[in-house]
Amino acid sequence: MVERIFTMEIKETLNKPYTEQERIQFIIRNNHRLGYEIKETVSSLEAWGYTAEEIAEQEKQAKITEINAKIKELESESVYDVLNGNLENVQVYKDVIKGLEETRDNL
Repeated sequence: MVERIFTMEIKETLNKPYTEQERIQFIIRNNHRLGYEIKETVSSLEAWGYTAEEIAEQEKQAKITEINAKIKELESESVYDVLNGNLENVQVYKDVIKGLEETRDNL
């Protein structure tokens, strides 16, 4: 899997001069509520956040990680049935894992 490096874009700017109250409100609105990173430059405060495409890609990667963890968990759980020759349960595990792999591969 190729790991993607995410970049950010400026979501909002507060140009200097600004009051302390304006600065606080900017930070509350953009960092505390929206989770944007705040950067101070010589001429302004900037709120930086991910693009919609980047957020979607991050969510996709999180789903893939979650599915991979579930597959690993099911493989581990199936060992008992394999050791005891419970072929019906083994087939159920295989079918569920195959479905998860297909879902993951189609994301």
